[in-house]
Amino acid sequence: MKLRIGIIGTGQTIGVATDHLKGIQAVPQWDLTAVFDINEENARSWVDRNDLSLGIICQSLDSLLDKVDAIAICTDNLSHGAIAREAIKRKLHVLCEKPLSINYYESKLLADEAEKAGITHYMGMQYRYHPYAQLIKELIQGGKLGDIFSYRHKLGGSRIGNPNVGLEWRMKKEHSGPGSVADFGIHQVDLIQFFLSDVCGEIHDVQAALGTFITSRQTEEGKQAVTNDDLASVILRMENGAICTLNNSRLLPQEGDGLEIVGTKGAVSMNKDGEVYFRSRTENGAWADELVHMTFQERHIFPGLARGKQYAEFYDAIVHDKPHELSFAYGAKAAKVIDAAVLSSEKGIRVSLSEFQ
Repeated sequence: MKLRIGIIGTGQTIGVATDHLKGIQAVPQWDLTAVFDINEENARSWVDRNDLSLGIICQSLDSLLDKVDAIAICTDNLSHGAIAREAIKRKLHVLCEKPLSINYYESKLLADEAEKAGITHYMGMQYRYHPYAQLIKELIQGGKLGDIFSYRHKLGGSRIGNPNVGLEWRMKKEHSGPGSVADFGIHQVDLIQFFLSDVCGEIHDVQAALGTFITSRQTEEGKQAVTNDDLASVILRMENGAICTLNNSRLLPQEGDGLEIVGTKGAVSMNKDGEVYFRSRTENGAWADELVHMTFQERHIFPGLARGKQYAEFYDAIVHDKPHELSFAYGAKAAKVIDAAVLSSEKGIRVSLSEFQ
């Protein structure tokens, strides 16, 4: 059984829509039926670059919603809610790029509305489907690490580390909400929940420091202020007392992703090349290193791999009613952690998640 899906928002910069397209194309049960962008020229250029039919371009959001069974929202963060609500009204299934909205409270409202409508709702958090994440999860679930007490994750990008890159919507709080702490931090929070919730419980409290170090960017009208963060450091404490340290930034000299999880029996780490190392305790208490061998194809994330798994799960949830974790409620839960980090940085305090209801 094929389902018709439409992509909303083709973008101009980082190519999130193309990432979603590759995921859709990896699952033959999906039929990309329609595309819409508020800038039709952007849509035409994107369709042409990806060798798609110009006939799938829609002139309005309503036109797209009339043609599909499900949508993928790839627009700026501020518009996620309005688009999702239009789809929910029509009982369409929705996969929304992260974050669900610009704050926790709006995200929770959307989650409640989607659940009440009885549609399948799904968050675009694909990092857990990367091969390294699946392997690390297996090691943790197999008890190889023992009782986990330390978790460190660095994640970021380099594209807008260049101060000559012009002002974009993602650099404006009114369109994006928080900056790097949400852009990258939402993926980091998802991985913490994916790896640790079964063994360490939920995230209990948050302490953070956020900063903006490129404070203005060029526009056609001259320099304008960047109004959200481009660097964040976040400390999370789990229910069992484990401490998680997250660092993320838009200003790295190169794309960065590094992870280390330490327990009483062993430790696992992943470097920027996707290589996973396991370190076990020897009889005398010292550490012994071992590269957990993965093939080149497994280490490197080819286009569509993680997204393909995500779109396969989205399809199965709709057609076969299979349960999944990445609901809008889960997206709201992650947004709560991000909002707590923002509040912590603003007030200079540790914030308990129980303060957000």
